[in-house]
Amino acid sequence: MYAGRRVRMRPTEVTKRHVIATYVRPARQRGEGSIRLKVGSVQKELGWTNRTPSVFSTLSSREFQNEAGVELVEKRGGPPSGGPSTSVEFVYRVLDPPGGSSSSIENPANGNTLMSLYGIGSEAFKQLGGAEEYLRREREELHFQAEEYPHTDAQETA
Repeated sequence: MYAGRRVRMRPTEVTKRHVIATYVRPARQRGEGSIRLKVGSVQKELGWTNRTPSVFSTLSSREFQNEAGVELVEKRGGPPSGGPSTSVEFVYRVLDPPGGSSSSIENPANGNTLMSLYGIGSEAFKQLGGAEEYLRREREELHFQAEEYPHTDAQETA
């Protein structure tokens, strides 16, 4: 990310993060087996208007279900066509997280997972004489094909 530059998240990403943080994690921590969400409620909580199709499609998506660790059980209400509407209610089954422990789930978007990798190679680099020393040796051993051809004075003057 560039300093001083704001990066805007797509509405789909905002919706997923909000629903996981507000509904899925708390339900999992309380040991609840299911959650119910209304499209209109989620849209209102996010302070949006005219985003019903986006919220609806996000909550319907397999990507959201996989990321949140839920399974869509039922879709209730809305128009007979089954299309997007603020009155559609999604019912999800809360699945057990991988490894069976909800405390092991971290939100990669908040950087905790990435930061847990900080310093992971420090021991290996110490054994090699430090990161700078390792890189210096690697650069010395690096050969390019162009360097393999002998240069003559005739080639340089041409």
